[in-house]
Amino acid sequence: MPQCYLCEREADTRDHVPPRAFFDVLPTNMPTLPACSICNASYAKDEEYFRTIVVAACCGTSQAANRVWSGSVSRSLGRKAYGGLRKRLVGSLVTVELDNELGEPAGKLPGLVVEGGRVARVVRKIMRGLFFHKKEQTLADCDLIIFRGGDVKLDVAQITRRWSERDMGEVFRFRWQFDDKGGAIWIEFYRTQWWLALTGNRARNYPTSKAKGR
Repeated sequence: MPQCYLCEREADTRDHVPPRAFFDVLPTNMPTLPACSICNASYAKDEEYFRTIVVAACCGTSQAANRVWSGSVSRSLGRKAYGGLRKRLVGSLVTVELDNELGEPAGKLPGLVVEGGRVARVVRKIMRGLFFHKKEQTLADCDLIIFRGGDVKLDVAQITRRWSERDMGEVFRFRWQFDDKGGAIWIEFYRTQWWLALTGNRARNYPTSKAKGR
């Protein structure tokens, strides 16, 4: 029997990478990986939270994200079973003060304090799944360092444009590059939100001082 790509227990189901909830129509080139029911269940709530946060951030600029928001996200938040998520999101709302180009107060808007730990957990799962899909090997957490797009002051989309790529339409695409020193994986949702992962030796040898706060 195949092993779960996350815990290496015997797999008894399949897992979509990235989570299928991001798509209103599933692409034909979407990886599905062997997984166990225990891992699938343990990530379910965090994936729902992550999907809601990413779609909310992108629905103003992406038609695909807007369709998911108007469809499955709105239906999910309207169900009694998702009352906990709804309350949690409402409890995370804050007021953000905006300044104009001169640094003067320009108004206020509602903002959301994102639970970074939950987001990071799902992003790591996606990266481990894509690594398994390309290398047919499990990836330990200690062999993975992840950087969020908003924290990297480089044009990573341009830097990675010559890497191998799988494009799943407007919703998701990923690029990868592996060599003897390790590798890297870049993922992007709705052509807006992206993350970069270093794997293997590239992650293990990355300076600790630089990796703080990743």
